[in-house]
This record gives sequence, C-alpha cells and structure tokens, in this order.
Amino acid sequence: MQLRIRKSLSFLGPYPYNPYLIFIFYFAFFFSRFIPAVTQVPKGSQRWQAAAEVLFVSSMPGLISATFVALIMKYRFWSSQSLALYLVELLAGYCLFLLYGPLMTKFLEERFDSVYQIAINQSLGIFLVGYLLLIFIFAIMHRTERKIVDRLNSATRLVARLKSDREELVNLDETIRSQTSQFLHDRVQSDLMVVGMKLKSISGISSAEVNQVIDSSIHQLETMRTSDLRELIQILTPNFEAGNIKSVFDTLLEQYKSNIDISVQIDAATDDLDSNSKLGIFRIVEQSILNSLVHGPASAVQIFISTDSSGTTEIIVTDDGPGLDLTEVKSGVGTAIIDSWVGILNGSKEIDSVPGHGYRIKVVFRTNK
Repeated sequence: MQLRIRKSLSFLGPYPYNPYLIFIFYFAFFFSRFIPAVTQVPKGSQRWQAAAEVLFVSSMPGLISATFVALIMKYRFWSSQSLALYLVELLAGYCLFLLYGPLMTKFLEERFDSVYQIAINQSLGIFLVGYLLLIFIFAIMHRTERKIVDRLNSATRLVARLKSDREELVNLDETIRSQTSQFLHDRVQSDLMVVGMKLKSISGISSAEVNQVIDSSIHQLETMRTSDLRELIQILTPNFEAGNIKSVFDTLLEQYKSNIDISVQIDAATDDLDSNSKLGIFRIVEQSILNSLVHGPASAVQIFISTDSSGTTEIIVTDDGPGLDLTEVKSGVGTAIIDSWVGILNGSKEIDSVPGHGYRIKVVFRTNK
C-alpha cells in the first residue's frame, strides 16, 4: 500500500522545469483559445493587426511562467526534491495569472468584445480544479524529461565509476611495475653481484679452460647487472628527470629492435610536459607497440609525438600489419591500459584500421603548460 502511495506521489512530482516547454504549452493554449476572435475582424490590415495583438497577448502567460520557473531554477535556495515545495512553486506560478488576468480580460473585452474569466473569479472550486489540472499537465509534460535526466545522472555516475576504475587499473599497474623494479634493483642486482664475486674467488684456482668459462660467465653477469637490468628497470619505472623523453624511448625501442623496425619522432616541446603526461605518453606508445607486435604482427612501426604552443599533444602510432575489422575487435589488457591513460589525461582516442591496410591509433590530449 505504501509503495503504491509513493508511486502515485512520485507521478505528481517534483519535476525539473523546462522553461521552453512551459512557454510553448501556455502560448499554444491561449492562442488557440483567442484566435477565433480574430475572425470577427474585417479582412485586410485590421485582421492582421488583430492577429498580431492576439499573438502578443497569448505569449505573455507563457513568457511570465517561463521567466518565473527560470528564476526559481537559478535562485532556488530550498530543496528541489521536496514534493510539497514543488506544489507550492506551481501554486505561486498559477497565482501569477491573478496579476496578468485583469489586463488580458480588459483587452479582450475592449478589442474583440470577448469575455475571459479567471478561474478564481468564477469560484474557489474552479480555481482548485484548475490548479490540480495544472499539476497533472506539468506531470505529463515533464515526466519523460525526468526519465531522461535520471538516465543522464545514472550515466554520469557510471562514467565517474569507469574513470575511477581506469585510474585504479593504472595505479595498480604502476604499483606492480614499481615493486618489480625495486625487487630487480635491490635483490636481483645484488644477487648477481654476489655470484660474480664468488666466481672471481675461484677463477684463480681452476684450470685455464675452467677459468675461461668462469670469466665469460662473470662478464655475462656484469652485462646483465649493469646494462640489461638497468634498461628493464628504466622501462618498468621510467625516470624522466634523469634524461629527456627521447632517451627513455630509445631504451624502450632497444628491446624490440631485433623483432620489429621502429622509428620515433618527438618534438622538443613534448619534453617540457609534466612527468605524469610523459608517463602517459610512454605507456600509450608502449602498449601500442606491443599490440602491433603481438596482434599484427607488423614488421615496421612509426611513432609521431608532438606538442603545439597551446599545450595540445598528439600521439600517432602506425604499423604495416595486416589490419583488422574494428567491429570485431576485442579489448584486452593493453587496450584497457591505453583507454585508462587516455581518460586520466582527459584526451581522446581515434583508431583507423581495415583488413590489409595496417593499423593506426591517434591520441590527443591537452595540458596547461
């Protein structure tokens, strides 16, 4: 029972006002009611003048009501979700006709000899019936709009949730990378150093052949520790403060040079971006290269990164792979990371690909330089 009552009251309101819809409704109502009086005026300029006067008189109730609700929406300091206050607002707007009604009545009587009576002048009962009819009409007019607004609000909440989830995905990805990088730096590098020292300690007491193998192993361990691991750590957690963005990308591209031909062009202005923007660029390009290598497979990739004077950065990655049908694309982790960074940077992504004609991804975002 209570649910039915709530549902019934929900039908009554409150509704978000639409001043344009309110104006059109009142104008159509009064114009259709007063326009027959124009037919009593002789044809010619007099009738056209009478039609213009009726047009003006008919527009005033709608204009008053639309202005009234516009002011309420702008300056309302009370709750817009209260049904009681909403009904009071409608009653106040309905009573505005008491101010304009006498002028309209006098004009119609003098100009067209037509009688128009305000509901409250006839009886209090008719006035109340008119008020209830107004509530019902507003419910009909604005019900669909409220549904649309509710859906937009729900969509806004979903977008905010999606943005939050994407940020969480990026933060989790960066946390794992950071922890892995720290582990490689603190544990693996030290272990490699210890192993190298132990091998050196026994190299002098072994045969020449064994010493040669030991020296070769020590050299490989040192190369791994001082070069390979450092490059891997730089990719996992790139340090843009230590060098420019081009040098960081060179380290990344070094990992793929034996499998794919990659060229990169980065302008000097991009190096002036903040660290978060440069990290986003790096991750987007990194995942794009992986997609070209794994899902292509492509043999060549071209990367163009530029930032103009307004702070708009453009990232374009193209490959010569077999291309794909975008309607059949299934998003994976790499795509999710790209989309997450695009969202964090408040940018936009555009993909262009057809079977047999390669793959192209373009990301654009803007920063306050």
